[in-house]
Amino acid sequence: MNVFRHAWLSATLLAIFANPAALADDHMIDNINVQQPFNIQANLCKLNPGVDLDDYQEMIDDYFEWAKDNDVDPVFVRQFPLFSHQNLARPWPYDFVEFLVSDYQRWGKAWDLWLTSEDGMALNERWQSLAMCHVKQAHAFMLYADQEQMATDDERYVTWNWCTRKEGVTFEEISAKHAEYAMDMQEDSGGIIGWVVMLPHTGGADAAGEFAHVAIYPDMETFMARRSMQANGGWKVTRDYFNLYADCTGEMLNTESVLYRP
Repeated sequence: MNVFRHAWLSATLLAIFANPAALADDHMIDNINVQQPFNIQANLCKLNPGVDLDDYQEMIDDYFEWAKDNDVDPVFVRQFPLFSHQNLARPWPYDFVEFLVSDYQRWGKAWDLWLTSEDGMALNERWQSLAMCHVKQAHAFMLYADQEQMATDDERYVTWNWCTRKEGVTFEEISAKHAEYAMDMQEDSGGIIGWVVMLPHTGGADAAGEFAHVAIYPDMETFMARRSMQANGGWKVTRDYFNLYADCTGEMLNTESVLYRP
């Protein structure tokens, strides 16, 4: 029954969230139409013994060339935890997380080539020799974007906040609240240059919630300025969301480097 519930949940949220109201008419970012749902692959990686990040990056650079040659190159970013929810009792199990962003059709073609072509399988073998990576797939919905900064800022900071709807809250209600916030961000984004809602669709049974709010900042000064705004009364803006709409884990912050754009 859980399988059918998850499929229904994914399909319903896909329909409900796929209406980003706060994006300009020119809505292409890095060749991705962000007014439509798009796919994000997460690679949760731990380097194998004796392998350093430079060794791993050599393989990734070869992957970029392969993906470009086969016309399946994604936006590729890498994140490291900065302020995480982990502690000595719950250590962070990975060295880093990578996100590969693409449309669905292109990403299906990429995986077919990765699993069946001779050079794709060779790269896959190299990848597995260098790191253990747990691979997940998610739907992504861009609800707000400063399109110029999103397309040009390669070193930035990203907060994650996993949430689950409160009992009795419908998808329509929570989507309407997201759309309201997105429209408000047109006037004042509080320093956020991108706001994405992510919903796991494959391999996400152990996710920390039904969906994640992902907010992107250009620098730490901007991130802390928003914290100041929240501490000085800004918390009232989202009070009803956390009281009435969703239970959330609280924000964690990662550094993010954009390593490749198509």
